[in-house]
Amino acid sequence: KVDELISANQNKQFAYTVISEEFYDELTDAIGTNNELMLKSMGKIIYLSASIDNLIRQDNSQVIYKYGPMDGLYRILTHRNTKASTSRKYAVYSPTHHELTEMYGLSMCQMLSENKKVLLIDTMHCPIVRRLIRNEPRGGIIDVIYKLENEKREEITDLIEEYDRVDVFPLSLNPTDMASVTRDEWGKLIDYIDALDYETYVFIVDDINQGFREIIEYVDNCVLINKKGDYYKNTQEHMKDFIRKAGTDTTPVELLMTANNLNEGCYQLEELLSGNLGRYVRAQKYG
Repeated sequence: KVDELISANQNKQFAYTVISEEFYDELTDAIGTNNELMLKSMGKIIYLSASIDNLIRQDNSQVIYKYGPMDGLYRILTHRNTKASTSRKYAVYSPTHHELTEMYGLSMCQMLSENKKVLLIDTMHCPIVRRLIRNEPRGGIIDVIYKLENEKREEITDLIEEYDRVDVFPLSLNPTDMASVTRDEWGKLIDYIDALDYETYVFIVDDINQGFREIIEYVDNCVLINKKGDYYKNTQEHMKDFIRKAGTDTTPVELLMTANNLNEGCYQLEELLSGNLGRYVRAQKYG
């Protein structure tokens, strides 16, 4: 009841208030929108929406799907608001397994790194970016898990590599490495990553990943790389709804370019990043 919330807030300061939009309207009608002390005591307001089509507010407040899983709310409370408001977190994912998904994410990182400090977390089981980093790997994702479990966090930053202004978090060195990382371990990984000093985080996400939900619920926006055609539409719409129910915005991208469109002589990864794909990503104006 509105009067009970008003009474509870008189002598307490809350970190968060989870409230339906209808109840919030009743509250502001009762106390007036100018009661800044009361509203401030409610802390960070997270709105509950009964519709997945209404997850964005004009004031950019946090909105989550009312009937979504409770672990999603937990992830929001424990991770979403630990970074400064200027920090942005993206996931790049293709429900239809577009072959240029990883290159799209790397191109995003290159563009964003021109003005911000960017960390790439590539969760593909055979990451292409490994081919672009000329040096031998300093370590892989399994080494990070080991160091987290053995209280050697200070050694993890030594494993982070760099490609063209983009910092690259340790990758999968064997095809089964990323799939073997458990949900609990992903929770610890995200806690660690969240505490690092970066302005932008970009996760490239693969299906074979036990931390898929943890990543999706952590990021602000999931860029969905789609293929053209009715054959793929149901899969794309299903995943878009799933991600939005987790409380994360989605940005669908219908990427018409494929590896098959490239001439044999020009398929060099660097040329792809600086060529048509790179220009297309820049036109999307991320960040």
